[in-house]
Amino acid sequence: MSTTLWEFRQLYFTVRDDAPIEWGGEVLRPWLEARPHVLAELRELGRPDSRRARFTSGGREYTPLEGLYPLGRVVDLLIAPHQPVDFAAGAPRWVDPLPSAAAWAEFRAAIGAVTVDERAFHPFFHEIVEVVPAEDPAEPPSLVREFWPGALVGGMLLARAGVAVRAGARHLDPEVAARSCLYWAWWRRNRPSADLSHGWGHNSQWGTDFRRDYVADGALHYNVDVVKPYRPVGADLVRYRCSTLTDLGDQEWPYHTGLTEPAP
Repeated sequence: MSTTLWEFRQLYFTVRDDAPIEWGGEVLRPWLEARPHVLAELRELGRPDSRRARFTSGGREYTPLEGLYPLGRVVDLLIAPHQPVDFAAGAPRWVDPLPSAAAWAEFRAAIGAVTVDERAFHPFFHEIVEVVPAEDPAEPPSLVREFWPGALVGGMLLARAGVAVRAGARHLDPEVAARSCLYWAWWRRNRPSADLSHGWGHNSQWGTDFRRDYVADGALHYNVDVVKPYRPVGADLVRYRCSTLTDLGDQEWPYHTGLTEPAP
């Protein structure tokens, strides 16, 4: 099945190679306005019922999941200015130009995304950036602050909100939850990351699928494109996308594990 979403790869290379310092809406808006067909396909995939759609490779044609993947890379760049970085701790570096702090909001508005507005912490909606230790080891995670807002396109999760949480030691280890490898992520400024594009060549890396999560029918649907489990992992790694208590490293294989649970 062919896809127009593949054009997001062009946007990624444009902002990576040709954008001015602190680029933002002046680059994003004209590109998106010239491609209403791309936004129409994105919004179609955002419909809650679209979580049931399954895509197979069409030979030389890229699937919608492979088309969404470069969009995910663009999002990773857009949220980068909001991430605290400790280079002394060995955080991944990036060569400018990075976007302006306003670019993520401008992009969400341009594609018609809905901002994640959950007031209670939930790993479906929130990516842990920082953990404040609670005195009570049994205290469950609660929101302290937001570094960047998350976004939904219809019922499809485009990006989780980056947050600081307060939690007891039985729930989250502060160093592990905030600094362990983040799976299904191409790049973060403040922690190691891993997705299935890593280690592949210039062209082969673009055959990576985007992970689709949906809010639909009163439930949270994680990684809906799983065909059959392969080396299934624990639910926490699928829900949080990182280690929470014991650092499992970057060699786990959570990509073929899915999960459905009631929405909060």
